[in-house]
Amino acid sequence: MDTDELVISRAEVFGKLLPAIPDRYRALVAVAAGTGLRWGECAGLRWDAVDLAAGVLRVVRVAEEVSGHVTLKPYPKSRAGRRTVPLPPFVVQALTDHRQSFETGVEGLIFVARTGEPLKRGTFRARIWKPSLQRAGLSLALRFHDLRHSYATWLVSDGVPINDVAKVRGTSRRRQPWTATRTRHVTGIAGCSRRLLPSRCLRQSSDRRK
Repeated sequence: MDTDELVISRAEVFGKLLPAIPDRYRALVAVAAGTGLRWGECAGLRWDAVDLAAGVLRVVRVAEEVSGHVTLKPYPKSRAGRRTVPLPPFVVQALTDHRQSFETGVEGLIFVARTGEPLKRGTFRARIWKPSLQRAGLSLALRFHDLRHSYATWLVSDGVPINDVAKVRGTSRRRQPWTATRTRHVTGIAGCSRRLLPSRCLRQSSDRRK
C-alpha cells in the first residue's frame, strides 16, 4: 500500500476544503492546517491553552483514544512536543467564530461532537472528513494527518529553516517526514503565500468559481 504523504495547497484549503467542512468542525480543520497539530493535539485542545489576542496556542495535552474511549492526558513527554505555536490570522478568526457559535464540551474541550463528548477519530473520518472531501472535489485519499505534512511543506516553501519547522511541529530534528523524498503530490504550494491574508486567498478562489 502506498503510504506516502499527500500535500494539499493553501489555495485548495481556503477555496475548497474549509468551505466544505460543516460549521461545527471547520475551526478544527483550520487549526490542523494552520498550526500542524496532530489529531490528538487538536482533539485535546482547550481554551485555557489558546490566547487569541496574542495569536498563539500551547500544546500541553493530548486526547488519547483506546477501545473507543477518549481521555485527556498531559502532553507531551518530550521537550520538543511541549511547545507554543503561532496562529495565522485565518485560524484566529476560525477559533473566534467557533467560540461564539458553539459551547465548550466536556472537560473544557474546544472541539467536540454534537453530544458534547470528545471527538473520536474513526467517527470523524467517516462522517465528517470523507464526505467533506467528496463535496470539495478533493482526493478521498487525503488524510487529516496530511494537513500536518502540508503545513510543514508550506513553511519550507516560504523559506523557514527546517530546524525551525521541526520545533513548531514538535518533532525531533532527526525526524523530518515532510521531506521531498516522501512527498508524492504537491500542488500549487507557491500559489497562495502564508504572507498573504487568507481572505485574499478566499477571494481569489471565489473569483475562479464565478
